Amino acid sequence: MGFVTLRRPVVTIPLCAVALLLAGSCSRRPEPRNVIFLLVDTLRADHLGIYGYSRPTSPGLDALARRSLFFPNTRSQASCTFPSVNSILTSRTPAAFFGQPDQRIGIPDRIPTLAGILKAHGYYTAAVSASPIVRRSPGRYNPHGGFDRGFDSFLDDCVWKPAECVNHEAWEQLVAAHGRPFLLYLHYIDPHGPYAPPESYHRRFATGHPDKVFIRAGNSNPIADFLYKGAPDPGVTAADVQFLIDLYDDEIGHLDSQITALLHELARSGQLADTLIVVAADHGEEFLEHHQLNHCRDVFDTEVKVPLVLQIPGVDARRIDQPVQNLDIVPTLLDYLEIATPESSFDGRSLRPLIEGRGEPGALQYSLAVSYRSVSDGHYKLIHDLADGSFALYDLQADPGETRDVLPRERRAFHRLLPALTTWLARTEGRASANESVQMAQEEMQKLRSVGYLE
Repeated sequence: MGFVTLRRPVVTIPLCAVALLLAGSCSRRPEPRNVIFLLVDTLRADHLGIYGYSRPTSPGLDALARRSLFFPNTRSQASCTFPSVNSILTSRTPAAFFGQPDQRIGIPDRIPTLAGILKAHGYYTAAVSASPIVRRSPGRYNPHGGFDRGFDSFLDDCVWKPAECVNHEAWEQLVAAHGRPFLLYLHYIDPHGPYAPPESYHRRFATGHPDKVFIRAGNSNPIADFLYKGAPDPGVTAADVQFLIDLYDDEIGHLDSQITALLHELARSGQLADTLIVVAADHGEEFLEHHQLNHCRDVFDTEVKVPLVLQIPGVDARRIDQPVQNLDIVPTLLDYLEIATPESSFDGRSLRPLIEGRGEPGALQYSLAVSYRSVSDGHYKLIHDLADGSFALYDLQADPGETRDVLPRERRAFHRLLPALTTWLARTEGRASANESVQMAQEEMQKLRSVGYLE
């Protein structure tokens, strides 16, 4: 295959000389040299103000999106941290990480990573992760680690700690770069359950005092135990679920304040002039909208529609409504950094042509969770349950909550999306039968259950 590389236009020496004579200087638009990748665990898109949410949960992120490239129609490829983050950091579909030996869930040596590619090009690559899954060292929920491939430094002692811990260690990593171009990957855990904003943070939304102690603590596990383990009914009310949502929104508000503070300090210190910033999420969160709880359970937009913001030096702010995927992040970064990579290395595409008005708008978005597989064109989403062979089709524009199956009356959309989904399944999961695919997905879920990550 060919190589993906696009050269940005530069001012030639003669033109620059003319500019110097006329103006006494030769100014150029800033160009990206560094990357700061902010990955927020469990951040669903529709709980941010920039998506029209009624609560002011995210003034800082909203402002960043307005002065950056904002992709409001982005979907994750999985509704669980593993394998979603694996997919994000490699631009490979989630199925590429299934079936690893010895219950491993990290990134195998055979798959190139963003960090490894940049390190090979002289970058200092560093990560700070609060995730119990995305780890370098073994931990309770990830017994083997394995997410540190390509990183010069990978700090994971902020596990389960709020954003202040991640930000503090981020500064130490920037100092360690010693002036080299750098990749800084920061993985925040704040919106992930249990929903418990720090005591120092003034709550704006969760201001009540529910009777149930576990609800006050933001612990949804008793509900999950009832739904998935046959535990006694905890007697949860609609008000209880709303309080969990209130806490979740306060978690987002706290995170927003911390990311805003970090970016402010980076700008004040002069670190951002030539730095490309990414804000993304691995998946969303379900609050019983589709009779599920938390995440890792389905492919509705509550779990797979995620925010994506790119701030690229020299590129004007713009809202891009065409459908894109988390798979597209790594190829886009490398394209703007002018690092050539074989096309066959990635399952995603560079968004640079789309950003510059030269791209094809008809891309599709694919997601998976347990036995569910989905494809969306941004207007319709087709969901296939491999376990029972059923299909459901949703009109995302008329019914963004995905509450009405329109398959019986929208047969054209169904027959347009079905071949794409079938082809994707054959390409990413091989020629295995549906039962084999379901069994493999269930085994991956069992890995997380066995270590207590999933209820």
